[in-house]
Amino acid sequence: MSADAEDTDKNAGNNADARPELDLSFLDRQPARATDIPNLRDRLERPDDTDPRRISENKTLTVGRDISLKGDITECDSLIVEGRIEARLDCARALEVSRGGRFDGSAKVETAIISGRFDGDLDVSRALRITATGKVTGTVSYGRLEIENGGEVDGDVSIHH
Repeated sequence: MSADAEDTDKNAGNNADARPELDLSFLDRQPARATDIPNLRDRLERPDDTDPRRISENKTLTVGRDISLKGDITECDSLIVEGRIEARLDCARALEVSRGGRFDGSAKVETAIISGRFDGDLDVSRALRITATGKVTGTVSYGRLEIENGGEVDGDVSIHH
């Protein structure tokens, strides 16, 4: 076999194993900055976003489905429970126990919506709403109470004076 034929065979073998080059140029690009996101500036400059009540909404804790959490919760304005939580929640603005969620412990809040289960001491200074899928057991005090058809309350219940 001639040298030219060997080179041709080697090149043919290399071409069979050759892979197209990957475009990795995206690695050198800068990530998008918040200022590059369309309409973000419009949303940031709305006057209702500077309202102090809106700023407090940033202190929201969400316990997602299939998540378990245990402990004391402080400095939280809103707690959303989709999973399971065993805790003491003091002086929060809002508590929501979603359908399928479970809260065991004590909570002192302004408003609460219970669509899952709450077991323990629940002190709601303003409005307590128990949806059709909600069940509350334990000691409950409230300012105003709304129970949808199917919702349940079992325990010591009292109204704030």
